[in-house]
Amino acid sequence: MEIPELISLTTFATVAAFTPGPNNLLLAASSANFGWRKTLPHMVGVIAGFTLLVTIAALGLGWLLTALPGLQLTLRILGLAFILFIAYSLAASHSLDRKTLTRPMRFIEAVLFQWINPKGVVVIISAISAYTDTSTVILSEVLILVALFFWVTLGSVLLWAFSGALIASKLDTERKLMIFNRSAALLLVISVAPVLLDLL
Repeated sequence: MEIPELISLTTFATVAAFTPGPNNLLLAASSANFGWRKTLPHMVGVIAGFTLLVTIAALGLGWLLTALPGLQLTLRILGLAFILFIAYSLAASHSLDRKTLTRPMRFIEAVLFQWINPKGVVVIISAISAYTDTSTVILSEVLILVALFFWVTLGSVLLWAFSGALIASKLDTERKLMIFNRSAALLLVISVAPVLLDLL
C-alpha cells in the first residue's frame, strides 16, 4: 500500500470510527446510565468484535457480503430491528435508581452486535473494496487494515465512553436523565435512518 493510499485510508477509518453511529452512541448512553466500569465489557466487546470482523473480511471472507445480497439484507434487517429495540428501551429509561435500569451490554453481545451493525458492515466493505486488492489476499494489506481499525476503534470507544461518564455527573434528576436518554435514542435512530430508507 502506497503512502497516499495509507493516508487516505487513515482519514477514512478515523472519520468512520469517531463520528456518531450505533456503537458510539450506545457506549456513551451506557456509560452515562451505568458508569464507566460497568460499561467496560461493552467497550472491550466492541473493540474485539469489530477487529475480528475486519480481520475475517480482510482475509477474503468479506466477498460473502457482496456476493450474497440476501445475507447482507438479512444482517441489515436484524441490525435495524435490534437498534430500534435498544432505542425504544433507552427512551423509556429515566429512573435514577440503578436497580430499576436494564443491564449494560455484555462482552459477547457487543462482539456479536458488530455483525449486524449497519454502519460497521458498510465501513468494512467500503474499506476493503477501495483500499485492497479484492482478487487476492495480501498479508501486508490485511495487517495494515486490522492494525489501523483496531487503534481508531480503541480511540473512539474510549472517547465516547468517557464522554458518557462525564455527562453522568450532570444527570442528577430524572428529568435530565430522561432528556438525555431520549435524545440519545433519537440520535441512534437517525444514525441508521439512511439504511432504513434504503430498505424501503
